[in-house]
Amino acid sequence: MFFLLLLIIIATNLGGCSSPKTQISLERVAVTGASVTAGWGVQTPPIKGDFGGYPMNLKHIVDAMIITPHEEVAYFGDPMFFANPVVSGKEIIEKISAYDPTLIIAVDFLFWYAYGTASIEGEEDRIKKFNEGLSCLENVKSDLLIGNIPDVHKAIGRVLSASHVPTVETIQKMNRMLNSWVLLHQNVTVLDVYTLYGALLDDTAIKTDTFTWPAGSKEKLLQSDSLHMTLEGTVAASLVVADAISLEEIETNPKILMLKAAAIARSAAKK
Repeated sequence: MFFLLLLIIIATNLGGCSSPKTQISLERVAVTGASVTAGWGVQTPPIKGDFGGYPMNLKHIVDAMIITPHEEVAYFGDPMFFANPVVSGKEIIEKISAYDPTLIIAVDFLFWYAYGTASIEGEEDRIKKFNEGLSCLENVKSDLLIGNIPDVHKAIGRVLSASHVPTVETIQKMNRMLNSWVLLHQNVTVLDVYTLYGALLDDTAIKTDTFTWPAGSKEKLLQSDSLHMTLEGTVAASLVVADAISLEEIETNPKILMLKAAAIARSAAKK
């Protein structure tokens, strides 16, 4: 769920993205995470001769983004990640490790280690759970693009209740913890989901290296619950991933990405 997508506007000491430390290969990519990765509520738009709404997720967009020869992007998303992130996360990472990708894109993998109902220990329980999320990533050998923790207090009262949301101070602490952890892991790059969601919820301009959504684009990029992304919003997250990869062999035109990703999703649904 919060997931993306990341690296937008300016880097901050709360979240700023890090630069890739190694040459990233797009030959064998895997995506993993919660609702953003799983494409919660996202469907193919209707086209002439096919009005069916087929499920779409980040895998389809990343597949459309990579324009060099590559294996089909592997999908390890879980829309039910929130139910038990500690168990789900370990199982997913085990499966991905066995798959052995060249790159893992994890826009919203850590979200539910921070959000959700806390125990009687409150914020300390959230910090403990977040540490467990980092621990399950310790043995990942592939290059990893991992999203930090956004502040979605403005979404309270829709999908999320106040009890599901960590304090601003806890979010800041978690992102500092992530930044410190990344310093010890040369294969990991942080994606600035914190700044992305801040701009989305404030309805200010969204800027990537190749495209800008002007202020007032919130309704195009976020669903009515102010938490889940639309198709175009998920594309925005993918462009932040593209910024972090810093390779020329990728498509970055949002309109082309949406068309190509929808075609890939339709084709997959009809197999």
